Amino acid sequence: MEKGSELKDVNLDIIFHHISDLIFQIRVIDVHHYEIEAVNEAYLSNYETSKEAISGRRIEDFLGVDQGIQAIKRFQEAIIRKKTIQFEEGYSFPKQGYKLFDITLVPLVEEGSVGRLIGVAKDITEKRMNEEHLAQSEKLSIVGQLAAGIAHELRNPLTSLKGFLKLIQFRNTDKDIDRYVQVMDSEFHRIEQIIDEFLILARPTKTNFQNNRIDLILDEVIELLSGQANMKSIILQKEYASSLPPIYSESNQLKQVFINLLKNAMEAIGEEGEIIIKAKELNEHIQIQVIDNGGGIADEELEKLGSPFFTTKKNGTGLGLTICKRIVKKHKGTFTIESNEGKGTIITLNFPKIYRT
Repeated sequence: MEKGSELKDVNLDIIFHHISDLIFQIRVIDVHHYEIEAVNEAYLSNYETSKEAISGRRIEDFLGVDQGIQAIKRFQEAIIRKKTIQFEEGYSFPKQGYKLFDITLVPLVEEGSVGRLIGVAKDITEKRMNEEHLAQSEKLSIVGQLAAGIAHELRNPLTSLKGFLKLIQFRNTDKDIDRYVQVMDSEFHRIEQIIDEFLILARPTKTNFQNNRIDLILDEVIELLSGQANMKSIILQKEYASSLPPIYSESNQLKQVFINLLKNAMEAIGEEGEIIIKAKELNEHIQIQVIDNGGGIADEELEKLGSPFFTTKKNGTGLGLTICKRIVKKHKGTFTIESNEGKGTIITLNFPKIYRT
């Protein structure tokens, strides 16, 4: 019997130390203080520590004040209820950064009180990100279906209204009315732009992928927008060589991305500023950066950028960056935004160096 018990203990020890979920055992000192009693190898690996360094440490001392308080609140909940609780919570790690966990916390009741807590934390970061991407994809699909219908319904009456406006403009001799007509014509033009953006989301565009030099595409876009930049006293600074390898891409779609990004940067600056356009070869990628010294974007807004209909512009639709991200994804690239309020924004695109002969 004793030998069987030893074998069972050995098996439990193997499971405890080799399971990929984070397992931890906490000793309850009192309702406000807790010590780490035991953890498995996955826990040690994630926190890059050792048994000797972690054993007996106060939870708030090990996790830090903020995350320690966060954990203690959950411990207190389990102690008060004296029942297993399950919840989702995020924690930051030294190198991996922020991770989201599905945590099960079990209070061990001894003589009517909770002396220990056992926890199992399952990493669900990737799962939640995939769910978010799926939801975003479904949202875009719905937007596309709505866009097709809306664009069709708006085109005909808009064409009629523009026709009558041109007739009024042709016959009118009153300068005051002419000013109103110009405002109306400008607003009609903006409606057409919105419809065009809807249609880009609604219909698949024909593509002609081939090897393209990214420096030539950037040169064309900068030349196209240099007039607008000069009018606003904005300097467009180029920082890239003509020796960059080509990437397999659809040139018109990439132009659309860069035009959108540069226009956004100019709007963020307003008057008198600088936009730096960088491009360089980086391992297996070509990296392009658009850097502006505009007003920057608040953290809470930064997370939402690129979502359909979210915009920081007064007259924006929120579809521009959505379209840019879709094009970059179609090119197997990545799209990231960094920003600091009052300092400016950096948008970084990475495209794989894929050659076709």
